Amino acid sequence: MKKLLPVFLVSIVFFSCEESRKGGCMDPIAENYNVLADYDDGSCVYILGCTDPQADNWDPNATLETIDICNYSAEVVFYLDYATSVYMQNAGISFYAFYDNNSNDPLGFIDNDHYWLSPPQCIQENDFSNLVVGPLYWTGNYDNYEANYTWSVFADDGNIGTIVTDIIYPNSCNPLVLEPGMIKDNTTKLD
Repeated sequence: MKKLLPVFLVSIVFFSCEESRKGGCMDPIAENYNVLADYDDGSCVYILGCTDPQADNWDPNATLETIDICNYSAEVVFYLDYATSVYMQNAGISFYAFYDNNSNDPLGFIDNDHYWLSPPQCIQENDFSNLVVGPLYWTGNYDNYEANYTWSVFADDGNIGTIVTDIIYPNSCNPLVLEPGMIKDNTTKLD
């Protein structure tokens, strides 16, 4: 019996030193994240949805996004600066017609009687001094939320035009100015 006591004590010490392992979800963005887990047992649970607060369909409870799950929208306001208005008057252009190149839809026109010294708000003026379009819609993610917006503009006689691509941002008024350099540098003759 005396010989068994040391073996028994060694066994107790040996087994009491064995590390106890706790399985669980080790991903901090998961709903069931377990800070006490020391190995990932594959039990993580996620809430699928849009995690971007700028999106129209933002889900504050979402923990995981798929590609292009977020829906975004914005408005744009087209306007002329002073130099464009002078250029139009000198060239005998009374208005420019604007088009959405994504849908090929006409958007409206701006005449040469008005110009802006700073970007206007997204409020349509009745004097044709600006052109408000929107909301425009697109999809993306929290790290891919901007959109390329392609538009074109043509002079009243349809002979001078240009195509422009601008980056627009969600939940905002995106001012897009028509400048003389855009017209002179990107002139296209239509037949």
